[in-house]
Amino acid sequence: MSTHSSSRRPDPLSDFVLRPTTAGPVPGAQPRAASAALGGQAALGGPAAPSSAAVNRPSGPAAPSSAGRPQAARAGSAPVTSAAAASSRTAGPMARSRAAILDGARAAVEANGTKITMAQVAARGGVAKATLYNHFRAREDVLAALLLDEIDRLVAAVSHLELSQALITAAVAVSEHPLLEALGGQDTTALAVLARVDVRSPGWARVAQAVERLLRRSGRAGTPTVLRWLSSFIIAPAEEVDIAADVAVLLSGLPTA
Repeated sequence: MSTHSSSRRPDPLSDFVLRPTTAGPVPGAQPRAASAALGGQAALGGPAAPSSAAVNRPSGPAAPSSAGRPQAARAGSAPVTSAAAASSRTAGPMARSRAAILDGARAAVEANGTKITMAQVAARGGVAKATLYNHFRAREDVLAALLLDEIDRLVAAVSHLELSQALITAAVAVSEHPLLEALGGQDTTALAVLARVDVRSPGWARVAQAVERLLRRSGRAGTPTVLRWLSSFIIAPAEEVDIAADVAVLLSGLPTA
C-alpha cells in the first residue's frame, strides 16, 4: 500500500475492538432498514446524498409513530383522525428542522471544531433555540447526530457501487471531507478518537455492517482489515491515485467468503 505523507499520532489506531471473523452479526450493531445504505463512525460524510431515515439515532425526540390504525367514523359524526394521519402532518416539519439543525452544526464545526455552542448551531441553522432543544439536549448530542448523518450520506453514495470503486470513493471522501480538514487544523484529538475503530459504537457498527454487505456481495471476507484501512484516512488523507493503488493491493489480499 502507498505510504501516506502525514505522520501518525501516538496510539490512535492501535486498540481495535474487532471480531476475528465476519461470519455473524456485528456486535452491538442494530438491524437497519433495507432502504438505509451503509453506515459508520470512521467516515464522516462524502458527496451530498439523501440522508437515510433516522434509525438508531443517539439523541433527539422520537419521530411520531405511524403505527396507529385509523378508527372507523361513526355515522353522523366527524371523522376520527388517525395516528398515521397525524404523523404525516408532523413528520415534514420535524424532518426539515432537524436537517436545518444538522446543516447549522456542519457550519459551526467547520468554523470552530468540536467546541461549538448550542447558540452557534441554532444561529447557523436558522432555527430558534427552543426548536434546537426540542431535538437535542446538549452539544454532544448534536455532534453525535451529525456524525451518523455524515456516515449515512457517504454510505448512500457508495452502496450501489462495485466493491473496488466503493472503497476508492469512500476513502477519497474521507480524505477530502471539509469537517475532517477543519478538525485537523483545530482539534487533532478528535481525529484520533474518530480513527479508533470500535464496533461497539453506533458509528463504527454502521460502517462494519456496510463494509460486510459490500464484501459479501463480492464474495469476499475481511471486514476488520477494511475497517482499519478506512480509518487510516481520517488521520492521514491521501490522493485518489494512491488510494486506487491501495485498493488494488487490499483486494488482492482479502480472503474469499
